[in-house]
Amino acid sequence: MQTIDSLKILQEGLPSSSAAPRHIIVIGAGMAGLTAALLLQEAGHTVTILEAQNRLGGRVYTYHGFPGKMYGEFGAMRFPKQHKLAQHLIHDRFKLATRPFPMFDEDTFIYVNGTRLRRSEFHPDKVDFNLPAHEKGRLPDELLKAVMQPLIDKIDEPDGWDYLVNRYDSYSLIDFLRESSLSDAALAMIGPLLNLEGRFHFSLVEWFSHYYENVFGDLVFIEDGADALPNAFVPHLQASIRLGAIVQEIQQSEAGVTVTFKDPAGYSQTVSGDECILTVPFNLLRHMEIGGLDVNKWYTIRNVYYGRAHKIFMQFSERWWETKYNISHGVTVTDLAIRNVVYTPAGQDPGYSKGVIIASYAWEQDSMAYSMLSEQERICQALQDLCKIHPEAQNTFEFGISHDWSLDQYAGGIGPLFRPHEMSGRFYDNIVRPVNRIWFANDACDRRHRRWIEAALVAAVKNAFALHTGLRNEVPLDIHE
Repeated sequence: MQTIDSLKILQEGLPSSSAAPRHIIVIGAGMAGLTAALLLQEAGHTVTILEAQNRLGGRVYTYHGFPGKMYGEFGAMRFPKQHKLAQHLIHDRFKLATRPFPMFDEDTFIYVNGTRLRRSEFHPDKVDFNLPAHEKGRLPDELLKAVMQPLIDKIDEPDGWDYLVNRYDSYSLIDFLRESSLSDAALAMIGPLLNLEGRFHFSLVEWFSHYYENVFGDLVFIEDGADALPNAFVPHLQASIRLGAIVQEIQQSEAGVTVTFKDPAGYSQTVSGDECILTVPFNLLRHMEIGGLDVNKWYTIRNVYYGRAHKIFMQFSERWWETKYNISHGVTVTDLAIRNVVYTPAGQDPGYSKGVIIASYAWEQDSMAYSMLSEQERICQALQDLCKIHPEAQNTFEFGISHDWSLDQYAGGIGPLFRPHEMSGRFYDNIVRPVNRIWFANDACDRRHRRWIEAALVAAVKNAFALHTGLRNEVPLDIHE
């Protein structure tokens, strides 16, 4: 299988090719669709982008309904510096201004078992976790690192990543933790405090990859909002983008592909081309009629899992977290239904005394506690929990707004999550495999960076390269895989 350098291709463009230019239909105007389309268009191909929504970006979704320059990031809100493809687009290609998005502030709080402590004051002995003698007094991070150290040592060896995938692909995170020396009491402590409970039953290796790379250690945000990134593609691609195009059917033949979509007025239209790149989430494909896919591909499409998550933003008449608590960033973690409070540096307007925070950010079963509630009930319940930590919230609250990604008809979840047995073998191969003239490029099509924009960009580059250079039924590897 051919190996490519995705970053170099994103920087320099697709290589020259003797193949005739083709008409490529790209379905979805998220980061994968926009990136693949731009690479192919700049290489001389004709592209048509069909997007069901009235905006670009997919799960890059910035809410601009707050006053002044305030905004809220319902989707992507921070970009790890080690994600080189995303950083290239942000800083080099589109020259978007960024600022640091630090995740740790010792002035934030830990609220568990009815006890509220600053992070700087927290110690397990101050909360009744009922830890056994050999774990008493040990901090959650210390306990977790001790059981993860063998994996840390292994991944640093030559071919260590491949070894971990092959050895532990059958493990969920909770499987591995239960085989370790950790007690049930320790699991009950580190689960909420380290935000592991929503990941317990998913792939150990996928979670460990993010843990090892410390993806939250050095982050930036785009000053004008994350949607400035997909919107930066508009001057280059606007003539090729069709918004409000809900794809219903894709048929392929030896001659090409035909895509049928419904426009905002409810009328059906068709567009034909030589190839089609599908960048929408796999679970949405089940609502499309797609011709020519084999049984194994459909099996994989049905079984790629998309996680649940929500954010609840609240606007307050003053930024009391700054003035009273000296908090400018970071996360308060709780065992309450709100789960995490994020004091987002992104989206504030220094010209206002008002401010916004994420009053609740939760995943999986924690998010499910809110899914059945109405918007008003979500806001009321979240505000009640927030007031247990910050009483100032009650008299300064102005309004709130939420987004539940599991209920988003164009996303079907916050992003793909590997479960045990899915990172190796036929299942993963079938995720990335094209079928004749239909190609698949979204953030599920990458092992190392799922749910991050980086995964969408890697998948976009690999598929654009394969299509442009004439590879059939094969997507190349990236040198960083």
